[in-house]
Amino acid sequence: MNVMHRSVCHFVPAVLLCLTLPLALFADQPPTAAELAEQIDRQIRSFQQVVEVTPSRQASDEEYLRRVYLDLAGRIPTVAEAREFLRDKSPDKRAELAKQLVDSGAHARHMATFWRRTWIPQGDTQEFRNLPEEFETWLTLELSSGAKYDEIVRKMLTVEIQDSTQSRASENLADRPAPESFLTASLRQPANLAANTTRAFLGLNLDCAQCHDHPFSRWTQEQFWETAAFFVRPSAKEAVGVDQFQVVIPETSKVVSATLFVDGEISWPEKLSQDSGRDALAHWVADSRNPYFAKNAVNRMWAHYFGVGLVEPLDDISEDNIALQPEILETLADAFVKSDFDLKLISEAIVRTEAYQRTSRASAGEEEQVDRLHYARMPVRGMSGEQLYDSLRTAAGMPAVRADLNAASRGGRDDRFSSSFFVEDPAQAERSILQTLTLMNGETTAEAIDPKQSPLIKVLVDAPFLNNDQKIDTLFLATLGRNPEAEELEMFVAHLQQADSTGEALSQMMWVLLNSAEFNTNH
Repeated sequence: MNVMHRSVCHFVPAVLLCLTLPLALFADQPPTAAELAEQIDRQIRSFQQVVEVTPSRQASDEEYLRRVYLDLAGRIPTVAEAREFLRDKSPDKRAELAKQLVDSGAHARHMATFWRRTWIPQGDTQEFRNLPEEFETWLTLELSSGAKYDEIVRKMLTVEIQDSTQSRASENLADRPAPESFLTASLRQPANLAANTTRAFLGLNLDCAQCHDHPFSRWTQEQFWETAAFFVRPSAKEAVGVDQFQVVIPETSKVVSATLFVDGEISWPEKLSQDSGRDALAHWVADSRNPYFAKNAVNRMWAHYFGVGLVEPLDDISEDNIALQPEILETLADAFVKSDFDLKLISEAIVRTEAYQRTSRASAGEEEQVDRLHYARMPVRGMSGEQLYDSLRTAAGMPAVRADLNAASRGGRDDRFSSSFFVEDPAQAERSILQTLTLMNGETTAEAIDPKQSPLIKVLVDAPFLNNDQKIDTLFLATLGRNPEAEELEMFVAHLQQADSTGEALSQMMWVLLNSAEFNTNH
């Protein structure tokens, strides 16, 4: 942390929160995406003036196009999509593209993977490797149908538990209830469910409180187990009462009942069932009056687009961990609640901000390293395995994922490839040696550059109307989303002219581009 950051980080948040809260915060109607983006930009500009930071220039159309496709659609643009956007002279083309992408099926699929990984990270482990497919397919359908965030969370937490004699099969996945994936990943254990629910949906980490009262945490062991008591399932052989949702704190004789660990009220139904505790907590968790629910969601979405949350760590939203720019968190959360938890509004607004549209490249005279929390320049981020897999196929002219949302599959992805490129921290763009070797020599890359299998290479070889310059232009657009620079064009054309086989030469050049840092990072 630099000296300037240290000197302002304690008082800047409070000052800006008072001075820059937008008028829309007190209005009844939610802002439009354009209005919300402008509110955020005003707040960032005010902050940058205080810390004396000069923002970088705007990203080029090529840079923005590739970034927004990766972030909203989970893949790079096709050659046709890139050409259409780059030829468009409309001043509103970025806003129009953002709207088009957030309304697309590709966005629903991409965000289904993002939210599954947020809520059910256990799905990336060997033990729970079968959970993601059904859950992501269901969630894609929910998002495509316009389901709101709070509705989705309630469905996940209140899903009826099926016993071994009941079948969840259905010819149409849209008719199925929410999968039990979240409950299954927690082994249906009250303690696991309490910890995972608060972390995933509230941004609160109660793990330490499970075993003891931590000296630096506001949450106590008793509060943890009072939360766990909501997930207890009383015996079905007798009438269920509120007093049956209780648990004994391990290694003690103390019994605690289901109780909220923050101010608020739980609404119990008149007639209770085995799952009434879980249902009651779920409705409180996803309530618009819950002080953590909306903030947690928008903080995680901000981290998705910028590589770092407004509050870090993401599971530590509390009065003791104030965001450096809390007014942005308040603005986003307020808009999210007023829009009835419209995820598309938040995504569209963020990618329309000036902050998101800044270049990731340092200009002459600018420092190479800048503080990510100042939003003066976009960070270079690692691509997820799903983004990389779909982008490799898109570059080769192959369909990225299956178009049929009702198919019982996450799109036919190679899950082995995707899992091998799992990114724990999206802000980190480094690859391991194994990942680098997989990208260089793996089956997915080999298929993408094979002259006999790659639709792109076959078209370039067989197209008599394309000269060598145009073939190289197309190769660059397909992989990097831009035209080659003069020096690059000269070098690649020379290689193509000297080659005995046009197909093999194109394959070799495509391999070089696919293994470049420019291709396999999000910048």
